[in-house]
Amino acid sequence: MKHPMQRPVPAGMRRNRCCVLVVGVTLILATGACRSHAAAPRYVVTAEAIDVGVGADLCVAVDPFDTQGVYWWEPRGRGCAKRSTGPGVFHADAARVAQRAPSGSIALAFRVGVHSLERPFVDVQLTLKDDELVDASTGDRVRMLTRANLIVPE
Repeated sequence: MKHPMQRPVPAGMRRNRCCVLVVGVTLILATGACRSHAAAPRYVVTAEAIDVGVGADLCVAVDPFDTQGVYWWEPRGRGCAKRSTGPGVFHADAARVAQRAPSGSIALAFRVGVHSLERPFVDVQLTLKDDELVDASTGDRVRMLTRANLIVPE
């Protein structure tokens, strides 16, 4: 039953509305697909800072598909969601990422400078297996998360 104030819509207008609706839905679906693809996690990041033997616990991120893709920062507060160093995260010096095929783990190594004349830097060696990162020298282990980017607020 038609509403008394409703006017009949010409056939050409009905088709145009339908086209607009189809185009609109297509754009929404395409935009959603692009967003979900663009936001795919690229980095594996420590949920909390890990003791790597440099005096301060560090947050660590790795790009498992980049042989030099190791990054670090000092956390602000609990967890690694905020940083106290910067202006951004640091690309680790002498960074190495190596897949270990039989165990499925990933070996990470990098160098961190420290304020010491006797020992000006510390070589850090970590192993990423499943959702955990383990430091070879301290034995400390932390849970890992994934992130789409390394934009960590101050």
